[in-house]
Amino acid sequence: MDEWLERQAPLDAAVANALIAATPEWWKAARLVADREQEGSHERMTIVITSPDGQPEPVSPTEEIYASLYALADLFRERGSIWRSASYAVSQEQDGDWKYSVQFTY
Repeated sequence: MDEWLERQAPLDAAVANALIAATPEWWKAARLVADREQEGSHERMTIVITSPDGQPEPVSPTEEIYASLYALADLFRERGSIWRSASYAVSQEQDGDWKYSVQFTY
């Protein structure tokens, strides 16, 4: 694994773990979409959290989610290719472990 991916992996895991912590304990899956806007030096993120299983409870992004996503944006900025949108999906396996996936739009 290259050095940049070694730095990205813990940030992705931090976002996923913060997402899991933010959802009600009966949720078995969640999806987070973060849309990033940049105007000059001002950066803003709009974050939406939903249940792919149709759970109706609203979930708001936590400070941990925001902090992890802004740290991730800073890392991408260092590399020179900043994302416009990040989508994280987390789901609980039968054994109780969680897995996550992430997709970026540039």
